[in-house]
Amino acid sequence: METKKKLKSSTAYLFNCYIWLLNTIARGPISRAAIDEKWAHSSVNEYKQDYLPESNFHRWKSTVEMLFDVHIKCNAYNEYYIEEASNLRGADLRLRLLNLMSMDSLLKDSKELSDQILFEPVPSGEKFLAPIIEALRDKTAIKMTYQGFTKDYPATFIVEPYCLKMFKQRWYVLAYSPGINKMRVYGLDRIHAIEPTTEKYQLPDDFDAEAYFKDAYGVTVLDEQQKPEKIVISIDEYQANFLRTLPLHPSQKEIEPINGYPAFSFYLYPADEFLRELYAYGSNLEVHEPKWLREEFAEDAQKVNKMYNHV
Repeated sequence: METKKKLKSSTAYLFNCYIWLLNTIARGPISRAAIDEKWAHSSVNEYKQDYLPESNFHRWKSTVEMLFDVHIKCNAYNEYYIEEASNLRGADLRLRLLNLMSMDSLLKDSKELSDQILFEPVPSGEKFLAPIIEALRDKTAIKMTYQGFTKDYPATFIVEPYCLKMFKQRWYVLAYSPGINKMRVYGLDRIHAIEPTTEKYQLPDDFDAEAYFKDAYGVTVLDEQQKPEKIVISIDEYQANFLRTLPLHPSQKEIEPINGYPAFSFYLYPADEFLRELYAYGSNLEVHEPKWLREEFAEDAQKVNKMYNHV
């Protein structure tokens, strides 16, 4: 019983198991017996099980299919495989996580390099990934205790999770909140506690997570009164290289140079998150469109200039 509790509570362990199973099946048709054999010798198998229990296999298989948008099938030879793996919408995410798994395995075999490979710190909150994923899979609401950055104390309420998204090293959950009859995005690092419920909910048939965030930078989706806009900037050649190799947004396009400088256009909500990203380039970036945004940047530049020239 204690082992089962540990298995359920260890988020890192569960994610390693999900990725291990996906990676194992993705390499080609494989029998259930072969999966058991690989599991018995896997470094992910922290509890040194001789085989993968049938209940774990089917539960992990179901979660993998939902999380990575794949279909795991069984052929006439009782071998498991991923259907149309090359055409998956979630292929990029799958491959990214598989690469992370390979890196993790490599690091374990190269412990002497631990002080030469540095990672960015990630805010707390990952421990809530597993219960949220289970709620997404089972379509059950969760009771969440949450405290936003602008709040003096936490509040507890019911939400219905719609999707998870990572942005700038932070995990967020998009959820419908029946109490306010609205969709909201909640940062996992601001969650104090999560309690599962047995209350079922129905995900709208027309809900598409990618479409929902299509015109957003990060996780900020503005209300219906505010629409996406075309934003045009120019930037110095050196900084332009960073935008070319890692676009700020899927809508980013390089257009004809402006005044001899590389120029880019975007179509998205002009939310504070995106504007802060532009401000970070300082005097290396100039906003051209829309007019109201150019004027706002010009006004802020005058304020900064006045501040630094104040005696």
